[in-house]
Amino acid sequence: MSGGELKCSFPTCILLVGKNVRLNPRVHAPATAEHRNVSTFGLLLIAFFWVVGGIYGNEPLLSAGPPAYVFGLLGFGAIGFALPMALISAELACALPYDGGLVAWVNEVCGKTVGAHNMYWLWLAYIVDSCAYPALGAAYVGNIQHLNLASFGEDKETTEKIVGCIIIALITLIKLGGTDYIVQASTIFFVISMMPSTIFMVYGSKNLQWSALTGTDTSAEVGGFHAVTLFSWVSWLYCGFNSLGALAGEVQDPAATYPIVIGLLIPIAVITIAWPLAVAISMDPTRTNFVPGYFDDLAAELCGEWLRDFFILGAAFSFVGLYNAQIIICERSVASLFEPAIKGYVEEHHCHWAVRYMLEENGTGVAPVFILGNALLAGVFVWLPYETLIELAMLPLSLCNFLLMYVFLWYKRHRPEMRRPFRVGGRMLGGVCTVFPCFLITAITFYLTIVDPKPMLGIPYGKAVGLVAVLGLGLAVHAAWLLWQCASSPGHESRQAAVRGWRAAFDNHALPKFRLD
Repeated sequence: MSGGELKCSFPTCILLVGKNVRLNPRVHAPATAEHRNVSTFGLLLIAFFWVVGGIYGNEPLLSAGPPAYVFGLLGFGAIGFALPMALISAELACALPYDGGLVAWVNEVCGKTVGAHNMYWLWLAYIVDSCAYPALGAAYVGNIQHLNLASFGEDKETTEKIVGCIIIALITLIKLGGTDYIVQASTIFFVISMMPSTIFMVYGSKNLQWSALTGTDTSAEVGGFHAVTLFSWVSWLYCGFNSLGALAGEVQDPAATYPIVIGLLIPIAVITIAWPLAVAISMDPTRTNFVPGYFDDLAAELCGEWLRDFFILGAAFSFVGLYNAQIIICERSVASLFEPAIKGYVEEHHCHWAVRYMLEENGTGVAPVFILGNALLAGVFVWLPYETLIELAMLPLSLCNFLLMYVFLWYKRHRPEMRRPFRVGGRMLGGVCTVFPCFLITAITFYLTIVDPKPMLGIPYGKAVGLVAVLGLGLAVHAAWLLWQCASSPGHESRQAAVRGWRAAFDNHALPKFRLD
């Protein structure tokens, strides 16, 4: 039977793709013009939820340290981390407009072994992060006066989880409708989430007090100074800038779009984060009062109960927008690694129409199998203790940032002739200067986090142990995959060849040699 006549079911197709098709991460052709349907406005809206998403839940920033430290680090983080990271992503996205962005670039430079682990770290961080938002959105809605989620027949927490799953299902339906619907939904989320916070910022400006913004008291009586929390929180707020390349293959005219988006997004991010904090600490200088949800009380104090309810509604829509944006990264990351093999398989085999629909991109940006698969996993993770999962999963994101910086410098050093419609920092020296502040902030945050003795699940130094567990899981899955490849090779000689290929995988695809000379 010829390849063109072979018909297969969807499960069989997936197994054959995984078993027989060799992924070639170095082949990432730029998208066609028809595939590029994300405008400048659309990218700005989606990227807003990658980077900011609103002011909701940022209260612990003010309890982590004196206001002068908080605003100083926010400013330094914007200039020293967010801006360079955005410029790095923009240069690579314009020069190499591949679907998946960071995942595709690491695959091309570092090979499939490192590339696969990078995809796993990135995917795990964002899938765990994203699954928290639907339930949080439901929890916020439940705080609106006269609305009791427990009245729906289940206890409040269970009802929140159920509503979270419904939100995931609705967002998934929107995604299956196409990229245009995603942008339209992001517009609605943005408008509703920003309206109450804008009212809070504008009306609260009359209460701004310079003395409240410049306090430096670190004594325990006023809340102390928690360096790990402050550095980690600021890094988390700005880490979304490394995701700007996730939609590089779908953006219209990347060379024109990315500079505009960066020029607008960074000031929007800084203002949206810092201004409400300034209003809040001016209204109540007691830092120990700032726990998640305290903005709602201040909003009620400022304008009445109607603004509290509007604030809660805005927070709910913000969390839905955050889920929508974060899950996009998960979909594009996985698709970037597997879609080339799947496309090749579909072209070679005559699959059932339902299989072709699941495996082919139909105006949705990625094949529906990646959209539905990630939505299913998010729906499962919603029921897990996501606070612990987030702490376990976010550390590997720092490793992805290190790899992004490395890839940027690698291209500067080894591909100086590569066409760059948007160039940052000239050649190698300029690239090092661009990367250095990002590297410094990422390294400090990473170090402070792994040496934090705070226990997790009763285990001392829980975050460091969690990092080892996450990395170990990736290595275990990788080893199992290679063993399966060896076991499935027919014949003694073929099996020996597979074992030799296994051993060579780590040599041939290791990080390329890199020198600054």
